[in-house]
Amino acid sequence: MNALALVPTPDPIPVAWGWFEGLGILTFGLHITLANVLVGGGLLALYLKLRDRNDPTASDVSTRLPTVFALTVNFGVAPLLFLQVLYGHFFYVSATLSAAWWLTIIAFLILGYYAMYINQHRVRAARPGGGIFLAAATGMTLCIGLILANVLTMMARPEAWTGYFDNPGGTMLNLLEPTLIPRYLHFVFASLAMGGLFAALPARFGKGTPEGLEKGMKVFTTATMLQMAAGVWWLVALERPVMLRFMGDSAFDTALFAIAVALTFPALAAGFRKKPVAAAAWIMAAIMAMSGVRAVVRSATLSPFFSPGDLAVTGEFSPLVLFLASLAVGLAALAYMLRLGFKTQEEG
Repeated sequence: MNALALVPTPDPIPVAWGWFEGLGILTFGLHITLANVLVGGGLLALYLKLRDRNDPTASDVSTRLPTVFALTVNFGVAPLLFLQVLYGHFFYVSATLSAAWWLTIIAFLILGYYAMYINQHRVRAARPGGGIFLAAATGMTLCIGLILANVLTMMARPEAWTGYFDNPGGTMLNLLEPTLIPRYLHFVFASLAMGGLFAALPARFGKGTPEGLEKGMKVFTTATMLQMAAGVWWLVALERPVMLRFMGDSAFDTALFAIAVALTFPALAAGFRKKPVAAAAWIMAAIMAMSGVRAVVRSATLSPFFSPGDLAVTGEFSPLVLFLASLAVGLAALAYMLRLGFKTQEEG
């Protein structure tokens, strides 16, 4: 069967596609940073707690994760919307083919959020058993990441959609996709690195725990190097035409990839020098550049079937203006609430 015949007809978009791609890259960079902190913070706290159930760094990190959980979910809405605007006719098909797994994300989000709060309450009340809830919540966030990786890789492979005729129950998985495992490992190692920074940054400013700086930066540097290795695996697992775009076939894509990789080296150097603020600044820049690389990979993989530049444009600017205004107000309100929350914690 011709895979192109399975692709639905896309809807027109209100303004040029570059607006949505650019905003998608920006908002995804913010979302994935928080998601990395959430997953990595949970893994780090769980590891430290298994070594010593009274480890102060584990307690400090785990009690701050419920706030990160809420922020991760909220910041995930915008990039998902932008994805649906440009690639909805691919994304919806993939999510439907994996519907049974996709819908479990909702349950994992709710249960994981509650489990994080139960752990926080038990830690602050010096009650035992919090580690079980922390492990459950962290396991659920890892499952969410795997489901998302499955859906997002399947959406770029319309030729795999024919598996529906053998498995129409909404339980399709894309486990044979060559990029799935390195992509997921890249996410896990990135999460560990950001979890290390999450432990080290408060210690740098006299909060958190004194040993958090040492432990956090050690995890950051080790995990960042593992992440780079997984990134190389991911690169060579790409289809050859897509990989070659970053090897010189496209000057822009090659330059973007080179910048993203280059930014990780000063982040690593700052990590080895135990300078979490500098490491965070460099790694945030690298994350934004890598978000752009990710968008290029998606576009190049789908190029035999679709290009967002081919979408019809209606020229209706008011929805975009309204969104940008709402985004600005929302970010300002969020910053204000976070400032009040941190001020309350300091006074308490």
